[in-house]
Amino acid sequence: MKKIYPLILCGGSGTRLWPLSRTRSPKQFQKIGGKNSLTFFQTAIQRHRGERFHEPCIVTNLRHRGTVVSQLREIQSGSQIICEPMGRNTGPAVLAAAHAMNSRDPNAIILVIPADHVIEGDINETIFSQVDAVADGQIVTFGIAPRGPETGFGYVVRGEELADHPGLHKVEQFIEKPPLQQAEELVAGGNASWASGISMFSARSIIEEYEKHDPETAANVKKSVMGASLFPEALYLDADGFSQTKAEPTEKAVFEKTDRIATVSLDVTWSDVGSWAAMYDISAPDKDGNVFQGDVVAVNSKNTLVRSESRLVSVVGVSDIIVVDTSDAILITRRNKSQHVKEVVEILKKNSRSEAEHNVGAAPKMIPFSAPKVQEQILQTDNFQLGTSQIPVGGCIDMEDGHGKQVIVVNGSVHAQGPGWQKTVREGGRIYSDPEGSIRITNCEDVETELLFMAFDVGVESPKSVPMAGHA
Repeated sequence: MKKIYPLILCGGSGTRLWPLSRTRSPKQFQKIGGKNSLTFFQTAIQRHRGERFHEPCIVTNLRHRGTVVSQLREIQSGSQIICEPMGRNTGPAVLAAAHAMNSRDPNAIILVIPADHVIEGDINETIFSQVDAVADGQIVTFGIAPRGPETGFGYVVRGEELADHPGLHKVEQFIEKPPLQQAEELVAGGNASWASGISMFSARSIIEEYEKHDPETAANVKKSVMGASLFPEALYLDADGFSQTKAEPTEKAVFEKTDRIATVSLDVTWSDVGSWAAMYDISAPDKDGNVFQGDVVAVNSKNTLVRSESRLVSVVGVSDIIVVDTSDAILITRRNKSQHVKEVVEILKKNSRSEAEHNVGAAPKMIPFSAPKVQEQILQTDNFQLGTSQIPVGGCIDMEDGHGKQVIVVNGSVHAQGPGWQKTVREGGRIYSDPEGSIRITNCEDVETELLFMAFDVGVESPKSVPMAGHA
């Protein structure tokens, strides 16, 4: 029996679900239906567990490693985690994972799964039916039977059926977000599916096709994997190689060019939850069509979604409205206008508002050098400071830019990432401040890490601590 490696991609920022989803705490790590539900990421993991699956491989940004570790532990799932030094779209991420898995299993079969979609139905039966085709070298992209002429999704147009693999069709064409008239024609034609973002192939096949169609990116990804730093809970890709890759999705880099691509439709209910209107659609409404999450009181209101994080929210006499309340921001929009929320985030970023990046009310602010429990100041003179710090499992701190600061690793090991560079530092090693920018120092161990800080100029602001990665 051939087993499958689920590959979960966790790199998106999910700005269309602001203020719940933010750059440092994106949609995939948020709970789907309130405080007692699983997150999107955890649901994706649970969907593909069992005797036919290996433990999952997770590709995520370095800043989210701690969140990934924490959420995996909540559902008691093992994993292989790969940390990207920077986002380069899905193509390089998938290829890096393929190299990592191919090195330990030359026959590895990979199932690529977005971390933030909602799927209802038996998806795995169709996936299992295509394992032999994938082992034979086919690259399979899974489609979704369209429920209507959606202009916000990509489409996969089916061609002739493959003789050796009944039910599997060649891909005739990929169409990205067509205008309404073309979308209507595609749906009416009956041979087009929505592109789900789910695909399956052998590690060997995707490596070969990348080398054929984008040899420069293929070489740089391989360089990044070969030069990666390996720790018990993560593989940290080398930044020099990874930064030189072409930032393209796998579909554009390989799928649209290869002659191995084929497609089959999934008989499931699927949503990429790309807006608050979509979040309403996947939820179970009450008799008035309302979806309430958290402490909500409603009077004479219909077809409305209200989500409250920490306090009472009341609505009176409204319909077809979205209300999302967090500790530092409130969103109010009509359901049919919710796709424009990302424009709010663009304005916030343009004005350097912290609300675009993280929830400043719910998460602790950056903690000064002398704060108790996080850092202990040992000595301070007119031109010198000495102190210690402990980084919890999955946690990180930031050392700000400047001169005259250094960190010594007393216990454990850390991963340091500065402007354009990264390195692994073990006990006795040092990290020096960089005048070009701040340095993020992440605990790579499964135990608390202890650091010794030294600053030789108290006129320069001291290193600061940030909360657990992914919750800042």
